[in-house]
Amino acid sequence: MNTASKSNTSVSNISSRLVRMAQWRYASAWAITRVVAAIGVLFLGSLAYILVRAAIELPEVWRTYPAYQRGALGPVDQAFFGIGLQLMIWLPASVYAALYVLPFILTLPVSSPIIGLWQAPPCFLFLRPFNRGLLSRALKRVARRDVAPLGHIYTLSDADINVPWYVRIPILLGQLALFSFRMRTIRDEKQVERLNRAVDRTWLRNINWCMSFGKVFPVASSDACWREVVNCLLKRCSAVIVDVSDLRENVTWEIDQAKVLGVESRILYLISSERADNSRAALAQTLGEAACASRLFRYGRSGLADRAQFTAALAETVAAEAAGKNSQQPTRSPNRLAIATIAAFVVGMIPVLALAFPGFADLLGLPRWNPWEHPAYWPGVAKVVNAGAAAVSAFGVATWVLLLIAAKRTETIRFLFVVQTLLLLAAPIGMLDW
Repeated sequence: MNTASKSNTSVSNISSRLVRMAQWRYASAWAITRVVAAIGVLFLGSLAYILVRAAIELPEVWRTYPAYQRGALGPVDQAFFGIGLQLMIWLPASVYAALYVLPFILTLPVSSPIIGLWQAPPCFLFLRPFNRGLLSRALKRVARRDVAPLGHIYTLSDADINVPWYVRIPILLGQLALFSFRMRTIRDEKQVERLNRAVDRTWLRNINWCMSFGKVFPVASSDACWREVVNCLLKRCSAVIVDVSDLRENVTWEIDQAKVLGVESRILYLISSERADNSRAALAQTLGEAACASRLFRYGRSGLADRAQFTAALAETVAAEAAGKNSQQPTRSPNRLAIATIAAFVVGMIPVLALAFPGFADLLGLPRWNPWEHPAYWPGVAKVVNAGAAAVSAFGVATWVLLLIAAKRTETIRFLFVVQTLLLLAAPIGMLDW
């Protein structure tokens, strides 16, 4: 078999693997999004109910509070009023605090394989005319369904595709913001270098990808620096997706710059079906007949006209770029140790977490520490520990050791090592039988 045949076979194999993994990631993303949405609705509804009840009862509390301070209430009323007062303060705060971490924790069994095993995701640059309203909605759908499962997407921020307000102000809706992608506006060359470092933080971008609905990382820049941002990302990308529905000056400059940097062969073009026929002659002149025939794809309000063909073309572009570097880094397969470690983490995470929360363990029927015989006296470790809880703890420690070993070889697993450490440190809290 000659060199060209081997190269074609390699590209085909990498492309097929990319598509298979993308299908799995898309299914995982679907599950993660719905879990986060369900938890968000549940907790926001609970918080709203608590606040409404507190507002209704506040006048009565205000009238009764002076008597409570003087101790003028009966013993039972005094005790219940004190408990109710504490609940009015701490229950909303507890629900709000839970919004920060609970969705992420409960989705970890699904998201941890993506976080830990997606070691070198391809980087895509999405270039498009700004502020186009309805057409941008269709592009967001294309990005989420057809591009994001294959890698990380970066684009310049505008009024249509940007970091949402609730992410920019995380104090309002913590669970929607804590693990979302956000960067400060890039205004000078030093901040462009910061973007380079952000792209290199694969483990954090994997988390952002899992917790984001749109799966797009918008980068805001000043008018003076947007070209430097595009140049930075063009040099890092495995493929470029350009919307040529409206060939404005900035889009033409971006295409020309891609040619200058030698990445023209990695460009895939998108065009709105409504404008495709009328723009054919101009596109052929600007892009070339060959590009229009093989790398131009139509999209409408519901998405791409031919999703399978676009996905295959994008996967082949990434695979060809990898083969051209004589490296399969963008599709590097995780080793067996990493796979076994992530499997152990997924299996043991919820049981170890349940040790810290006895009520949660009872709800799921998982092992927990023995309850105290007398609520006022510590019975001793020997009476609290049982075989089930000890087995879960031992499995958790064994997983921690595996994560420690795997994290030395695989950077993306280090975050999961930190999570496992925190889970093990929290497990003894359940001994307090709270």
